[in-house]
Parts: sequence; structure tokens; C-alpha cells
Amino acid sequence: MKRRVGTQMLIALSMVSLLAACTKDNDSTAVESTKKVEKFNVSGLPIVNEKISLTASILKAAHHGDFNDMEMVKRLEKLTNVHIKWDQIPAESIKERNNLMFASHELPDIFFAGLNSIEVVQYGSQGLLVPLNDLIDKYAPNIKKFLNENPNVKKAATTPDGKIYALPWVYNQPYFEYRNSFFLNQEWLKKLNLKAPTTTEELYTVLKAFKEKDPNGNGKADEIPLGMIYSNLNNSHHVLYGAFGVLEPTGSKLAVVDGKVRYEPVQPAYKEAITYFHRLYQEGLIDLEAFTQDQKKFNAKIANKDVALYGSFTSFNGGETGSNERLAQYVPIEPVAGPSGDRFWRRQDNRMQLNYFSISSSNKQPEISMRLADAMNEGELKYELHRGPFGTHLTKSADGKITEVAPPASESQAVFKGKVAPLNFIPLLFSSKEALNVAESAANDARNVAYETIYKDNIVPEKNTYPSTVYSTLEEADKLKVLDLDIDSYVSEMEVKWIVRGGIDEEWDNYIKEINNMGLKDKLKIHQGIYDRYMKN
Repeated sequence: MKRRVGTQMLIALSMVSLLAACTKDNDSTAVESTKKVEKFNVSGLPIVNEKISLTASILKAAHHGDFNDMEMVKRLEKLTNVHIKWDQIPAESIKERNNLMFASHELPDIFFAGLNSIEVVQYGSQGLLVPLNDLIDKYAPNIKKFLNENPNVKKAATTPDGKIYALPWVYNQPYFEYRNSFFLNQEWLKKLNLKAPTTTEELYTVLKAFKEKDPNGNGKADEIPLGMIYSNLNNSHHVLYGAFGVLEPTGSKLAVVDGKVRYEPVQPAYKEAITYFHRLYQEGLIDLEAFTQDQKKFNAKIANKDVALYGSFTSFNGGETGSNERLAQYVPIEPVAGPSGDRFWRRQDNRMQLNYFSISSSNKQPEISMRLADAMNEGELKYELHRGPFGTHLTKSADGKITEVAPPASESQAVFKGKVAPLNFIPLLFSSKEALNVAESAANDARNVAYETIYKDNIVPEKNTYPSTVYSTLEEADKLKVLDLDIDSYVSEMEVKWIVRGGIDEEWDNYIKEINNMGLKDKLKIHQGIYDRYMKN
């Protein structure tokens, strides 16, 4: 056994040495290649005096136009003298395409949005992605300054080996700390002379009144008190778990209490929440099609005035209601307090997203590529790359405040901007001051008001949140992949069963036993190690 371990250690050390040598050779070759580029400028624009071309892979959203035709991409090329040959990959193909590119070692010079965290760690450790630390230090003053002023971003972007292989996208808008609101039909509330609920019991009473007292006035018991799509977090019931003290009912389902990582679906609070939801479902207060309906059917129910209460991210712009007139009948409600007085509101922090810019080992001009990423974050240019050019898409007042131009009636805001700019698919870094310098649209302003006046003080504290932007080692990821597949699938299966059919009291002890048998202890040990390492960075 000792001999086997020793042999494995020698092999591992040999691989590390070989990999380091290859990486060093790649770096040296890249530097020499850059020297050959005519008049590479270490600072200022253009980056090079004679135009060069780089290849780049990027995730292309449905609302994007052709990157080759985007006005802001053309502007960027004119400013930098760097032409990008785009490989535009739709979301449904991105994983397969990435696998093929890395397997064949036929890599673009740059990866923009499209890599995931496991790929970044894996291919970074294999030398197929270039460490950015020194390049940032030497050639990216805008990015360097931002990372120095935002150490939490630098920490999140750093992989377990201490290197940065990918730059994030950051938009430090405070209301991005949460996503969903709950919208209550205020017309029905007034018609039945009811007050907005402040506790889970008051919520039950209000929903029951909506079901039984015909608030839509058609003489039928066809009202849907709580509308939801179980599988869609934007429209689900999950934010209500916080009323029972559950800190994270979705995603990783992990929370942190006094520095210790815990799994919420085994907490007594989770059981109490499920019991409440079963009560609602059993009495017909939750949409009976909540576990099967699609978005189209759900939206139609709201637009047809059948739904009293529903969770939403997009309703501030009429996403589900279909019209602002219909939206006016709904108001976001405050978090309700549960039996123990908890009124936590789920944190879904979208201020930072990982993996928006990486340089491959095939890149012969890493310095130029790094300077290109830094140029994207130059002054007002980054606003235009994010939202479209001044004049057609943005305006600026005398005090410097930036405002978006409304799109034509025939286009959504996303399509209007996506035809001319990459949007949030490149490594743009906005400080809080820069984000707040943009006058919000009416919908976003309403979301911000709801954040400030309703949800802000109740959002689960960051100290109790297991970080969503954190890299794991490949070994950790492999182990968690197996553990999570079994545990999370079982938890979801039981959650649906208990909400619809009940039985949680009788089955709870066996449920806990099953999760423990599936390796919960090992899962938590791995996550605790990841969390501790993250906090020490």
C-alpha cells in the first residue's frame, strides 16, 4: 500500500513538473510572439498600431444579434485595432462544443461567457487556460484597480491553486441581492375588505377567503389563491420557506450558521415549512397544476385574473401579467412571519457571475488579449458595451446621470440592446457607484423600491449564505457530483410527495436516515472545506 501511494505521488509530481514546464514554454512563446507584433502599446489606445485578429468563443443568447454586426463591437475594434473572429455558440450547444474544443486542443484565443467553474479549474490546472494574475498586474490597470478595491471579487475569482483563470462579470447594484417578490391581487383584497397578511396564519386566512368568497365575481369557485410553478424558481413558493427559518431552500440548499455549513432539508424548520405547504395544497389553496404546468399556462392564468398571489422576478415589467394595466392590480407584499417570528427572504445574489473571460494556451498574444479585456472597462465605453451606444440607446444628463432609451414598440429592451452590444456576456466590472449612476427603467426602479422598502432588511444575511461564486477542486467536484445526484434527487422527490400527499411526520425519521446513508456527512465535510478555504483567501 505504501509503495502504491509513493508511486502515485511520483507520478503526480512528474505531471505537475511537466505541466509547469509546458505552461512556462507557452508563456515564453506568447511573450516572444507579442514582441513580433508591430508596436504593441503597453498603455493607451490603440492596443496595437497595426490591426491584428484574435479568435473568441462566446455564448450567444436568443436576444443577441450577430456579434460581427454589433455597433459596439465594431467601435471596440476601431479603438483597439483588435479584430475578433467570433465563434457564437447557443446555450444548448455550449457544453458539447467546449468538450470538443478542449479534447482536440483546437482552442480559440479567448473564451468569453460559456465556460463553467469546473471547466475553468480543470483546464486551468491542465495548462490549457493561462493564469491571468501577472497579466492583470502588468497590462490591466482598470481591472487591477477594481480587484484591489473589491477584494471579495478577487477572492471569488481565485481558484484553489491560488490563480485566476477567468475574470467575472460584476454589476454591483444593491437590489441584485434578491430576485423574487410576491405579488398580491390588491383588488381582491379590497373587495373582500381584507388586510395584507403579515404572518403565515394570516396568509392562510387570506388565501382561504380568496378561494371561498368569489372575489372575481363570476359566481364560480375558480379562483387560484396561490399560483406557482414548482420547478421555476422565479414563480415558485420557495421564498416562503424563510418564514419558518429555512435560510436556503433552493440551489445548493446549504446555509452557514456560526461558521458551520449545514444542509437545510434536514432541519426541523424545513419539516415545519413542508407541513404548512401541505395544508395549503390539501385545502386547494395552491394551484393543483403547480407541479405540471408550463410558463405559458401559468401566465395565462394571471392575465385572466384567476390568481390571487404569485412569486415573480419579471412582474415589475409585466412579464407574467402581459400588460401594465393588469400589473397595476398587483402589489409586492412584505415577508410574512412564521410561528417563531422568522421572516427571512431568500438571498439570490446576482451582483457577480464567474467565468466571463479566459485566455487559452493557444493564444500567442496574451498581453494583447488582457489589454482588450481592460479596454472594455475603460470609462463610459463599458456602459455602451453593456447597454448600447450613447445617442441611440443611452443618454447622459448634465450631472452625468445615464439613462436608457426606450426601445421601439415592436422590440423588447433585451433585443433592442442585444443587436448592438454584447451586454453582460463579457468581463465588465461595475462598482456600486457606477451601477447607481444609471437611471433605472420604470420596471427596475419599481424593483429597487421594493428592495429598499420591503425586502432589504429581511434578506438572509450574507454571513449565513454559502457562497454561490466559489471554485472547488476537481476531486471535490467529482465527489459532490455523485453525492448531490442522490441526495438532492431524493430530497426533491420527497418534498413534492409531502406537499401533495402529506405524511412527513410519519416518514421524517426514515427520510433523515436515508439522507445520512447517502453520504450527507461526507457532503457537508467537503462543503465545509471549500467554505473554510474560501473564507481564508
